[in-house]
Amino acid sequence: MKKLVCLLLVCTLLAVSAAALAEPVKLVFWDMIWGSAGVYDKAGEALVAEFNASQDEIEVEYQAVPWDNYYQVFLTAITSGAGPDVATAGSQTPMQFASMGEIQPLDALLEKWEAENDPILDDFLPGFLETNLLDGHTIALPWNADTRVFTYRTDLFEEAGITELPTTWDGLRDALRKLKETFPDIIPLVTAGDSGGAQNIMMWLTVSNDVGPITADYEANMTSPQIRECLEFVASLMDEGLIPEATVSYKDADAQRLFMAGEAAIFYGGPVKLFWSEESISDKIDVMDPMQGPSAEKPQTVYWANSIASYTKEHPQEALTFIEWWVKNSLTLFTDGQVGKVPVLASQLEDPFFKSNVLDRALTEKIAPTFVHATYPVLNFYPAFGQINGERYLGLALQEVLTGRRDFDAILAEQNENVINALELQQ
Repeated sequence: MKKLVCLLLVCTLLAVSAAALAEPVKLVFWDMIWGSAGVYDKAGEALVAEFNASQDEIEVEYQAVPWDNYYQVFLTAITSGAGPDVATAGSQTPMQFASMGEIQPLDALLEKWEAENDPILDDFLPGFLETNLLDGHTIALPWNADTRVFTYRTDLFEEAGITELPTTWDGLRDALRKLKETFPDIIPLVTAGDSGGAQNIMMWLTVSNDVGPITADYEANMTSPQIRECLEFVASLMDEGLIPEATVSYKDADAQRLFMAGEAAIFYGGPVKLFWSEESISDKIDVMDPMQGPSAEKPQTVYWANSIASYTKEHPQEALTFIEWWVKNSLTLFTDGQVGKVPVLASQLEDPFFKSNVLDRALTEKIAPTFVHATYPVLNFYPAFGQINGERYLGLALQEVLTGRRDFDAILAEQNENVINALELQQ
């Protein structure tokens, strides 16, 4: 009887062990909401479900993460050991945590692709893989290029007699003046001026004016004349009533809502996606041409290389497997998830989806060729960029102007000290 009991116990233990071995490795995946809430996150969740169904060794738990205060959310979670195994996040996030030793480099995945002669290596758009290099290691893989554009009402431009799109800041200001004169009750230009919105405006302005918050030699550069020109330009728009006084309080959704309701002629922000029925004005909108500032020699448009990275220490191989699958199968996030961004794989850009819509076509054919990375004049993410961008130093300077301050040198000197401190902390 004892032998039988022992035998049953052994069999039970073996069965439990076998069941434990058969349990899939579980990964927690944080994905930023890269499109409209309720649309993008459903597409992301569906893509993860497709991955889970494609094999039985890894089970990924999908968690959508809103953009509000995301920088602090990631910082708190990861430094306390409660972070995700894999995540997409703000463009500078992987570099920030790589400098803290919280990132698993993806070198092994690239080595695998090289050994297998995987065509994906030649599929990445030029320069994108290099944006996430740190000390010779690839710390994240880009899957979309984020940008901001000027979307405008073609019918209002025509009625105002604007026959040529502006390609300079002065030309833009002249166009706004004509719009204001022709349509006194319509906002000439609407954009977000909250913390994130102001940062995005300033990053477009600085790149457009051939300057950045630091130099190519990693010296603080906030007090440069070119950045002062950025503040002066926005101040002139505000002082002439070409942008609303309430701009500093607008979130991107607020500004876009005004444009979509016909209360503004131009919207600056993420590429607008219009899926209306009876009242659709999709045939009356287009993307304006790239523009250059007074100190620039050619038009330049800022872009952010948004990536996916591994934060796990327990399941590195499984994380690499999922990351590879995500990057290679991300097309549905654009077609179904309304991601108003540019894929970084050339093969995805050939999909009919990007040829059939006037806005997508303008984004990929007109804007993308003028892309300059957000870290400009540095070519790739650098550790201090996480703090400089995450703490919105450029945006803070602009918000001072949006609230009425005009002592530009003092404003920039304040933020220059913040940039200096960020660079010193990362040395």
